[in-house]
Amino acid sequence: MKRFALFLTVVLAMASTVIGNNTAQAQDKMVLGKLNFVNLKEGEQPVMKALTLAGNRCGSVDFNKKPYAAEGIRSVFELDEWVEFHPQATATTDIKVMVFQHKDDQGFYLKNALNDETPGYVQGCELNKDPDAEENSHWGSFYLHPEEVNPGYYDFVFIYNNKVFATMLTKFYKTNELLDKPDSELEKLMKD
Repeated sequence: MKRFALFLTVVLAMASTVIGNNTAQAQDKMVLGKLNFVNLKEGEQPVMKALTLAGNRCGSVDFNKKPYAAEGIRSVFELDEWVEFHPQATATTDIKVMVFQHKDDQGFYLKNALNDETPGYVQGCELNKDPDAEENSHWGSFYLHPEEVNPGYYDFVFIYNNKVFATMLTKFYKTNELLDKPDSELEKLMKD
């Protein structure tokens, strides 16, 4: 029995090391529009500390130009809607976003090599700041094609130097399902 307890302690310590100081957060229920920072050593700052996402189909200009944040980020989109990334980051190039069908086990992204053949992968884009662009310009964008993917929950996985540093839960709806909804209803969907 003592060996089993020691084994369990070692396994839990290893899991804590892999996920960093956000072990409990990675295992809790995911919240739409919240950057879940993972894989960071104690005291280490993520390469991207805040984010604004904008779309081209739903919501007002204000809804699509929210201030930079680590939570409460726009997280509901329609399929076929361009999603623009406006990060607040220390790096200006080579941040990668990979989009996966949502996984309850967020540790999957830390335990596996991620590429376009990883189970659940649907799309990706590189985030690079144009040196001549305005400060709040978008660094990259993508859309999910309604003939290739289904409405539902998706994880945005943020990678820098081949290391996952954050994930974020989003939800995609059918094309035209959100088009006529006011900002207040879109905000409510982000909290459901």
